[in-house]
Amino acid sequence: MRSEAAMLHHHDFLSRTVSTDREITLEALRVFTYLSRRLHFDRSIPVLQSELADALGMQRPNVNRAIKLLETKQILLRESKLGRAITFRLNPGLEGGRA
Repeated sequence: MRSEAAMLHHHDFLSRTVSTDREITLEALRVFTYLSRRLHFDRSIPVLQSELADALGMQRPNVNRAIKLLETKQILLRESKLGRAITFRLNPGLEGGRA
């Protein structure tokens, strides 16, 4: 198990990487910011797009588009489907500068 300080460092690195990528839209940045507080590098967490849309005051198609962009950039990894939720985790290959 990683230390809390190491996990914070990895999250900080990933946040800087996402926020400086010119291809990341504002919507994708909002979705990433919200999800990055819940997701982990080493285990998947179920995510409902309708929950994200409500929490962020966004339309579901915009949330879907943002998630697809984050997946394309390999920031989020789609794991499996759990009922109506899709499980995601942060890409461990992006931890601390590894790509």
